[in-house]
Parts: sequence; C-alpha cells; structure tokens
Amino acid sequence: MAKIESKDISNKKIEHLHAKVHNQELQLGALLDISNSINSHFSTTALIEKFKYFVKTQLKIEKIALYSYHTKWSCLLNYGFSKSDLKKINVERDLIHMKEITSVNTQQKNVLAHFDIIIPVYQEKKPLAYLLLADTNNEELSVSKLIKHLNFLQLLTNITVTAIEKQRLAHDVLRQEKERRALMEKQNEILEGIVRERTKELRAEKEESERLLYNILPEELAEELKHKGSITPMRHEEATVLFTDFKGFTLTSAKVSARKLVNELNEIFQAFDFITEKHSIEKIKTIGDSYMAVCGLPKESGYHAIQCVRAALDMIHFLEKRKAKSDFSWEMRVGVHSGPLIAGVLGTKKFTYDVWGDTVNIASRMESSGITGKVNVSEKTFQKIKKYFDCEYRGKKEAKGKGKMKMYLVEGEKESERYISVKHFIVKKLKNELPKNLFYHGLHHTKDVCDVAASIALKENIDEENTELIKVAALFHDSGFIKKYDENELVGCKLAKQFLPGFGYSPEEIVTVCGMIMATHTPQSPKNKLEEILADADLDYFGRADFSIIAKNLFNELNEHGKALDEKKWNQLQIAFLKKHTYFTETSRRLRGPGKQKQLEKLIADFHQ
Repeated sequence: MAKIESKDISNKKIEHLHAKVHNQELQLGALLDISNSINSHFSTTALIEKFKYFVKTQLKIEKIALYSYHTKWSCLLNYGFSKSDLKKINVERDLIHMKEITSVNTQQKNVLAHFDIIIPVYQEKKPLAYLLLADTNNEELSVSKLIKHLNFLQLLTNITVTAIEKQRLAHDVLRQEKERRALMEKQNEILEGIVRERTKELRAEKEESERLLYNILPEELAEELKHKGSITPMRHEEATVLFTDFKGFTLTSAKVSARKLVNELNEIFQAFDFITEKHSIEKIKTIGDSYMAVCGLPKESGYHAIQCVRAALDMIHFLEKRKAKSDFSWEMRVGVHSGPLIAGVLGTKKFTYDVWGDTVNIASRMESSGITGKVNVSEKTFQKIKKYFDCEYRGKKEAKGKGKMKMYLVEGEKESERYISVKHFIVKKLKNELPKNLFYHGLHHTKDVCDVAASIALKENIDEENTELIKVAALFHDSGFIKKYDENELVGCKLAKQFLPGFGYSPEEIVTVCGMIMATHTPQSPKNKLEEILADADLDYFGRADFSIIAKNLFNELNEHGKALDEKKWNQLQIAFLKKHTYFTETSRRLRGPGKQKQLEKLIADFHQ
C-alpha cells in the first residue's frame, strides 16, 4: 500500500515537473519569437499579433486587455471583453496607482468587476502598460490558470510594449528627421530660388551693360575695355566717313510735337543702324538730325569706301520707300569722304567712341555741299569706288573752310545690262505674284540677301562675272514661293531655267545659279565657294541686331502656313537650329559668328527663365 502511494506521489511529481518544463519551454519559445520579431523590426501590429497568439493559444487565457502609455492609455489589444466593459475604465483614475500585480478582488471598484488580475508594467518609475486578465469562468476565485503565468506575462508585456515604445520613438525621430530634411530642402529651394533670381538679375544687368557697351563701341574695342579697363587711341591711315543730314529739319521740327519728332527720328535711325550693321560699318553717333558712321576701323578693310557708299544708297532708298506710309516726306543729304583719321574713347562715365581728323571735317563738307536724295563723294572716295559705281562729276564746289573741291554724285552700282534687265523682271514678278502672307520670305528678304551676297563676294575676292551670278541666284532663290511653300528651291530652279536664257545667260551659268539656289535649302550643303556665299547670305541675319525682328516674322509666317507653333516650341526650334548651323565663308564666320553665338545664348537664357 505504501509502495502504491509512493509511486502515485512520484508520478505526480514527474507530471508536475513535465508541466513545469513544458510551461518554461512555452515561455522560452514566446520570448525567442518576440525577441526575433523585435530584432527583425516587425511592425507594432505584428508584435501585438504575436503577443496575442502566445497568450491566447499557448497560455489558454481567454480574456485580455492591454492599455499602453504610448497610445495615450487607449486599449492596444483586446479580446474576450466587450467594448462597453473597456469604455468604463479610465487608466489615470482606476489603474495608475497600482505598482504590483493585483487581484481585482482586493479592489472595490465596479468598473473592474469583469477582470480578475491586473499586471502593471513599469520602466523605472514610469508606467508603460497595464495588462488586465480574466478567466472565462468568472467566479471570484477562479484564477488558477492565470496565477502561474503572471510574472512571465509581466516580463513579456514589458519587453513587447518597450519595443513598441522604442519603435514609436524611432518613428518619431525618423518623422522629425524627415520633417527637418523637408524643411531644409524647402529652405534650400527658397534660397536656391533667391540665388537663381538674383543670378538671373545679375546676368540681365550684365547683358544689358554689355549690350550698351557694344552699342557704344565696336566689338573689338568693347572687349579691350572689358579686359584692360582702357582703350588705346589708334591712327588709321585708310577709312571712310559717312554723314547724313535732313533738309529743312529745323522748320519741320517746329511744326510737330516733341513725341512725334523723336518717334520719327528713332524709327529712321534704327533702320540706319540695321543698314550700317549689314554693311559692317561702325555707327559713331547722332548729332541732332545728323547721323555719322565710319568704315575701315577698328579693323582695316580694303573695301571701306564701297561699303559706306552701299550703306548710303540703302539709307536713301529706305527714306524713299518710307514716304508712302509716313506723314512726313524727309529729304536727306549724304556725304562721304575717305582718308586717315584718329579714333579713341573720351570720358570715363558717359564715355563715347569718336573719330578726329581732317577726313571727318571733309566728310561733313561733302554732306553740307550735297544734293538731297543723292550721295555726294569726294575725289578720294571716287577713286576708290569708280570701278563699282557709276558717278556723275559735279566739278569743283565750294566747301566751307576748304575752298573748292572736286565732288561726285553716286548714281548707282555698275551692273551689266542683262543683270539690270533680269533684276527688273524678277523684282516685278516677285512683287506681283508672291503671296501676301510671306512675312519672312518676301521681296524684302530677297533684296537683303542680294545685298549681303554682293558684300560677302567682295570680301571673298570673287570676280565681277561670278559676283553677278551670285546676285542672280539671290534674286531667284525664293522665287519658288510663287508656286508652293515647301521645297520651293526646286521651283526656283525651274523658274531660273525658264527665264534666264531670255536674258542672255548660258546653260553653264544657269547650272551655277541653280546650284547656289539649292544650297539655300536646309540643311545647307554648299559644294563650292559661290554656293557657300549665297548660303551664308541667306542666313546672315542670325548674327545681326535685327535677328529678333526677322525671327518674329518667320514665326508668324510659319503659323500662317499651318505649322501651329507656340512661343515655347518656336524657341526650341530656334535654339536647335542655331546650335547646328555653321557659316561657311571666313567673312561670315568673322563678321556674323560672334553675333550668332550671342543670339543663341540669349535664346537659351530666355527659354530657361
């Protein structure tokens, strides 16, 4: 009998030990699982789910509620209790005073009637959580399943809520760091915006100051002033000075308002600026109604007299054409003289580029002794231009302070009879038959290309016969627009082949002309010097001050012909085209290359504003 009792006691001890070991294994497994989850940076939700799984599945606890400080004492986990039971609890009022594991039976609070055990979780003296437990069998003393797990639950809860709190703090730190970075990025954006705006303002100021500088000085002298801070006066042995003056200006100015008078002069002198630039002449200044320009400086030019006379004829032609649309019929004298002079800059603040010498005085006398609507030149200038221009000798005329001097009136450029005939024919045809909505490819463009082509040919030392063919090609290069807008060069060649034989041009010359016409087709691909000259003349305006005006005309023309361009697309097209474009002749590269680069830089800057 004693043996049987001893055996029963031994079996019970073994069962108790097995139960204890199993319980410890469960607890150890839970700790490892929770710890691994923490180390693997599981989310708060995942940690709570693991905690719930262990307590509910392994420990078989049917009712649990977890209140957490980091959720502002709201219920972080609940199963088995009704929401109404939980709503009655106020942690600050009902639980915050509990420091140890407490049986609800010792508490006289009706709000805790549905709970059996309260497990407080503290970190040092700071409460982190309260774990409320209950058996399904809600008898007052039915807590046997709970008591054996209390200390472990306290430990596990502490680990879990501490990890959750650390996650919250880490999230807060990360959020604050993100907010700090976002604030810094925003501040950086604001600062960068301020810097960009100021940089843009400084660039605009620099561009404006440089624009004014280049308006006052020739490019070479402007560069010298920028780099050295001063300009060395120079003596030029050969240059040509041009003077203009309006007849009866004093009487006319007395009859009109100041605003109207200034507007008139501004429009005229702006056109003169474009003309002088086209012919590579330096404007010196305007004095009242007088306009003064010089060619042959700061760089020497063997064609300064020819360029000046061509510019003078263009000025007179502009005024004659302007009469049709103006309220005033301005009549102008032009005087031209060639010789040595000295050039330099005066002043430090409102400095001016000026020229001195007897050449300047004589040019002024040529103007004052001239005839309205004519270009009056001196003997010295006549000797330099007589090969290229027809001139009428006036005899010796009195020049104030100089006595009698030989003077000549320029009648026009020397041209062959066949060229004069074909020019008259094609200009009339273009004037009558070109569509009126060709704002860019109109007769004005043809004349401009013809003038520029002749000027480039002169500087590239092309003989008279080939220069004439270049000018013929210039006259015909846009004639195809009479028939069609796209691929007009082929039509222009057909018209040249159709009409040029009648004016005495040989088949070989017509082939040369057609080659030049086709060289203007974009992308340009000239195959010889003549074709290079016309290709460069066609896009000469890329490097001139009137670029924006001419480009605007082309923009309007393209939209008129269905291209549907807005300002942004148009600027993109211009930038892309200017980047790819190259001038072929050394003359155009030297005279127009720098200006084209400035136009490109301005387009790019405006595009990114």
